[in-house]
Amino acid sequence: MAAEDKGFRAGPASSYPHQESEKVTIGAKPYTSADDVESAFGKKIDFGRYGVVPVLVVVENKREKALDMRELEASLVATDGRQAKAVPPEDLPFLATEGHPPNQTGVKLPVPVHIPKKNPLNSPEIAIRAFSAKMLAPGDSASGFFYFEAKPEAGDKLYVNGLKDARSQQELLYFEFGLGK
Repeated sequence: MAAEDKGFRAGPASSYPHQESEKVTIGAKPYTSADDVESAFGKKIDFGRYGVVPVLVVVENKREKALDMRELEASLVATDGRQAKAVPPEDLPFLATEGHPPNQTGVKLPVPVHIPKKNPLNSPEIAIRAFSAKMLAPGDSASGFFYFEAKPEAGDKLYVNGLKDARSQQELLYFEFGLGK
């Protein structure tokens, strides 16, 4: 990780709610408490105020082949089937613009033209810690945050798909597991 990370390190995938398939383990943890957010982002950002749930995702490749993660997608799914796709970190500041409360549909209307400098979701730590790995060598792991425009609820599940064998481009099974509360 980069020097800007100020010591934040993810644990092994198995230390979080996780699933293993085809020698790949994916673990995840929503960061919704003030202490968790401060430990990861170095300062208190009230993600909940803006309807954002940061979820740490750790992928461990115990296979003998590399993983292609260029098409990796993550979705947060509530018990009633509502689904939130991950929001790119560069779009998060638009969720915290004055007079534009977060919505659960993903449609940002009206589109703000100017993002104030004091916007708490315009922090460099958010982009630095976003999940960005595109390939994963055998025996290696990668971690980072996915950001969802949602409210955390008991029974939330994380769906992760788009992992492929780097050489054959055959997609691995999708991962689905509860995040716990």
